Amino acid sequence: MLCSKTNQKPIIALDCDGVLLDSHATFAQIYEKVFGKQLTVVSPKSYHASTVYDVTFTPEEENRFYEVWDAEGWRTMPMIDGALQACNLLHEAGYELVCVTAMPACFTDHRLENFRSHGFPIDRVISTGYDKENPKNNPKRNTIEAMHPVAFVDDLRRNFKDIQGVHTKFVFIDKECHDDPNQYDNIYYDVKYSSLLAFVNDFLQKEHGQQINWAQRPEFIFSSS
Repeated sequence: MLCSKTNQKPIIALDCDGVLLDSHATFAQIYEKVFGKQLTVVSPKSYHASTVYDVTFTPEEENRFYEVWDAEGWRTMPMIDGALQACNLLHEAGYELVCVTAMPACFTDHRLENFRSHGFPIDRVISTGYDKENPKNNPKRNTIEAMHPVAFVDDLRRNFKDIQGVHTKFVFIDKECHDDPNQYDNIYYDVKYSSLLAFVNDFLQKEHGQQINWAQRPEFIFSSS
């Protein structure tokens, strides 16, 4: 089993938006705060929040929106159902959890604050940024190749693209979005699940023979939605 050089724990790398935290819900919250209007979900199976709520900004509106987003959005996102339970199970099983996110590096402290406010057992946030010259390039490739995690969980297939030289299980969280940016791209991943919790339950049973009895773990009751 591959281990972290710092504490000898095996690492699991986790994307954040759409895997751990709900950026779509935050979009609606920030929109209401800025413009005083509640949004209605129009396209629930869309990848981008603006499409989910059928929002089109003018340049001035976009500036106003993201000024508040940058001040508050990165630190106030609600959790994805089951994400905290999944992380606690992995932590209890002896894994170090590292968030690998393409968010702007200047807001990583906000993200860590957000994790701590929910009680996530995550102490490291690595921002990879984006390749502005070629957005199709995988911004997380170098980080995953250097980290050698046991598993890497993400909801954007692009982030598995071209990663080489690692014995890492690539786990795709498939939200079945009709406008998935990579739905027609030939990008390899090992397995797909509907949520992080679904993966973790299966992973711990297979890797550790850990049969989870949810009826005896009331702290891990989760929504079926």
